[in-house]
Amino acid sequence: MRKVVALLLLSALPACVLAEDAPRPFTGDINAAYLRSTGSSSKEDLKARLDTQYVHDEWTHQFKVEGVNEFESASGLRTAERYLVLERSGWNFTSRDYLFLKTQYEKDQQTDNDYQVLMAAGYGRKVIKTETMFLDVDLGAGNRYSKNDRTGAEDSETVGNLALKYEWKFRSGGRLVEDASADIGESSTVVRTRTALVFDLTDVIGLTMAYETKSDDGPSDINDTMTTVGLNYRFK
Repeated sequence: MRKVVALLLLSALPACVLAEDAPRPFTGDINAAYLRSTGSSSKEDLKARLDTQYVHDEWTHQFKVEGVNEFESASGLRTAERYLVLERSGWNFTSRDYLFLKTQYEKDQQTDNDYQVLMAAGYGRKVIKTETMFLDVDLGAGNRYSKNDRTGAEDSETVGNLALKYEWKFRSGGRLVEDASADIGESSTVVRTRTALVFDLTDVIGLTMAYETKSDDGPSDINDTMTTVGLNYRFK
């Protein structure tokens, strides 16, 4: 009888281990931070960021929301707002290769636009895929739609889209995250980068230090940097 019980326990053990190690289909991060901007603007700001990912069969869906409220240091008045919403769906046709479709909406009061919408599609590859490091690179093209805030005129142009996402778990409870994208059009090229160090304080709460840039060589002529320190909640 003891041998039968032991065999049953041993046969059940691998299933338990697999259940614990199996990746969850829905993961994400919520980050709230204080930041100081330099460049085209020099203000004290508050920023919130939500970045989620849902994996189902061969599909990977990403949803990201960012919001920035800028306050003038001297008066304490809100001087600008910036919001970005992104939805990206990728179909993995091999373990490393995928096709993606991305829609991005941005409202930035520093620009001449009331809003800007980007729709792009293309090919991506998981260049690095290990237990401690990954690097995804996207290459695509699409259209960028803009509405001028002053005149109300609408504009559409073809753009190329480059993006990468990199993460390195350099120690237990510590990771380096890099996001970068470039939207290349005739009227302007918009480049965004974010480099973040995340240190886990608990299983789900971490300290995030990030450095972000945004440049737009179009009529708005934006060249901003943002340094943030905040808390991060990770659901996994």
